[in-house]
Amino acid sequence: MFNTSVKTLAAAAVLIAAGSSAFASDHIFADRSQDLKSYVELDLVRASTDGVVDIYELTANGQGKLLGTQAVHAGANQNVRVSFDTITNQDVIAVLTTNGSVAATQDIDVSVN
Repeated sequence: MFNTSVKTLAAAAVLIAAGSSAFASDHIFADRSQDLKSYVELDLVRASTDGVVDIYELTANGQGKLLGTQAVHAGANQNVRVSFDTITNQDVIAVLTTNGSVAATQDIDVSVN
């Protein structure tokens, strides 16, 4: 319950900072639960301009360390795979940045096998 609340607050803070107009076309579509180890798979990243997707760990204090980055082009980017330099077993948040501003976010939970 506590982790869910922290993730919700962290995502809300990012959304507020980004502003509502940026979400008209920018979006990240991904399975909300994945077997995270050394990468995350995003089914579709829709970006209004060229940008990057950053993957961060989610901690009790919100957004944690940067795990990996992947460039995306304007338009639809299918099957975007963001590799990590280190292995993680924590939930993560995907952050799409375009024109220097956060355009979309998607939190992804570690699946329990």
